[in-house]
Parts: sequence; C-alpha cells; structure tokens
Amino acid sequence: MGKIGVRGPTALAAVFSLAILLLQFDFNSCKNLSGIVNKSIILSPLNTQPITEIIWKKERNKVIEWESGSDVKSYPPFKGRVSLNTQSGDLHILNLTSLDEGEYEVEMQHSTNIMKFYVTVFDALPHPILGCMLTNGSIKAECEVPSNYNRHRDLLNYSWHCDFPQCERSAEPVLYFDKIGDLSQNVRCFVANPESNKSSSVVLSTCVPTDNSRNRYTLISIPILVICLGLLIKYMWKRDRRTGGPISS
Repeated sequence: MGKIGVRGPTALAAVFSLAILLLQFDFNSCKNLSGIVNKSIILSPLNTQPITEIIWKKERNKVIEWESGSDVKSYPPFKGRVSLNTQSGDLHILNLTSLDEGEYEVEMQHSTNIMKFYVTVFDALPHPILGCMLTNGSIKAECEVPSNYNRHRDLLNYSWHCDFPQCERSAEPVLYFDKIGDLSQNVRCFVANPESNKSSSVVLSTCVPTDNSRNRYTLISIPILVICLGLLIKYMWKRDRRTGGPISS
C-alpha cells in the first residue's frame, strides 16, 4: 500500500482554520492594561483588515465612534481627551482619571467578535516613609506608603536593598536587624505597583538612641560643685572675720 499523504490545499485550509480559531480566542479574551492618573494610555485592538466603521465603549457607554465618510465623534466624559486611529483602530486616552478605570470594548464592522480591555488606573506613587526604632534588642525598619495613597494598595510590592542577607529574602514592609553589627550600613526599601516604583533609605545607626548618660551626669555634677565651692568660700570668709583676718605664718 502506498503512503497516504495530505494534499497541499487541505493542509493550508487546516492551518488557516487554526489561525482563525486563535484569533477568535484572542478577540474574545479580555486584555489587562494599566496607567497612571494624569498620564495617557493606548488601547490597541488586534486588526489586519481595513476599517470603515468602529465603536469604542466603556461599560456599554460610548467613548468614541467613526464611520467612513463621517467625522470622529467622542462622548463625555472622554470628549476632548480621546483620539482614534482610523487605520489601526487604536484608542488613545489622555489625562487619565480614576473614573476611567473599568472595562472597554471595541466593535468593528467586519468582526462579530467584541474585543475587551480592562484598564486599571493607579494614583501617582509617592516615596515610602522608612521609619526605624529599637525594639526588644533589635532594630525594626518599616517601609510605609503614605495613607493618602489609598487605591490599589493590595497591588503594592515591597523589596529591600542592603548588604544584610535578610534584604534579599524579604518581600514584606517590615524588616528586623541585629543591634550588634555594622550600623553604618545604608538600608533602602522599594515599593512598586505595575506602573512605577519609589524608594527611601536610612542609615541603621540613626535608629539606635545615643547613650547620653555620661554627659547627663557631668552636667548635673557641675552645679553641685559650684554650690559646694561657694559654701566653702563663704565659710572661710566668716572664719577670717571671726579671727580678725587670715592667719599669718
């Protein structure tokens, strides 16, 4: 029996069908994007065909639309902040606000599939506050994002940089160091979200209170010595008056 081969057109048709299935899977999926307040973002649909009609929506409300032979029309609250590339279908949003966060979808005339995008909008990330203190014989360093950064705190990631091994292993906002060691080390903490990262640093020696006990005792003893010296001088002066003056040899 001869070998049964796959004819060229049949193989090509199979490849074409697979490509269509992959494209449909991609079209029906939801792409996750992120941006920062007051910055811009571009939503790009996967498209290889000429566009004659396109509509972008955010949660069923129109954002922008265009039809061949007509002008591009945008809608509040995006009016004046969005633009549309009528060749690629790209949606460009300027001056992002927190209200721009949500699900977007695009419809084009030649596709029965709706491409969806979910946009997460982050506030501008501030520098973390790196505080430290001596507690139970150890130095506690805490990397804290200011409380006014209150959106998407659950998406923050922490990391540390220093010459101590615990900096390489920790992804927590709190780190402990041994009080006995090289306290001249600089410790830096990083906080990041998917769009940006910020850092702050501290020298460990500044976390340990200075022992001022000796200086304190010295300052206390000086007034006591002055008082004692004054009393001695007063005693000698009174004695000299009683004896008619200092005793001569």
